[in-house]
Amino acid sequence: MNNDFLNLLETLNNEKYMRSFISYLISPVITGIKPSSTITLSKQGHNLYKLWDMYGEDFLKDLNLKYILLRETINSKVVLIYDEINLMNTVYKKSSMDFLEKLDYRLTMSIDEILTHLVNRYDSFHCPHELGIFLGIPVKDVECFMECTESKCLLCGYWKVYEEEKKAQEIFELYDSSKEIIMNHLLSGKDLKEVYDLTNNVYKFNI
Repeated sequence: MNNDFLNLLETLNNEKYMRSFISYLISPVITGIKPSSTITLSKQGHNLYKLWDMYGEDFLKDLNLKYILLRETINSKVVLIYDEINLMNTVYKKSSMDFLEKLDYRLTMSIDEILTHLVNRYDSFHCPHELGIFLGIPVKDVECFMECTESKCLLCGYWKVYEEEKKAQEIFELYDSSKEIIMNHLLSGKDLKEVYDLTNNVYKFNI
């Protein structure tokens, strides 16, 4: 995030600030390269905690995205923002479900039931390792990290990569590109609706 974008954010009213800043944070979800993202909404600074309560639902409706609340404290909340279709394609993939079934997720569960189970485990284990599956991290990398494997970490970026380094690097670059695209569109003066229309699912990547 460059200084020009930070300066732009400071000129916006509360709703546009929230929409623009969170759009940047979840840009890989908007562009379709990532099924979901977690973000922390704090009462500090611009008080995204309060702004989310005021404008969050309309914001996600405009993006055709959904969210679940993973944790809430007095001063902050953690939410998972997701594209339902992309998330279902990720979670119900055989390799994902083979892993998740070991943690009491079931293929017969609806996506809402699966997310409820995730919330319950998030409450019990603070940040369960399988969250990585929901975020689009390859199963093998989640397993290696979870098992504290002695396998060599090939790359450390948005996650620790133990297999398929080249493919992971391509995904990392698309994450970065997603942020740049949305940031540059906003800096060019485009309104948010136009930005969403231009960037929605421009990247489709089968992890």
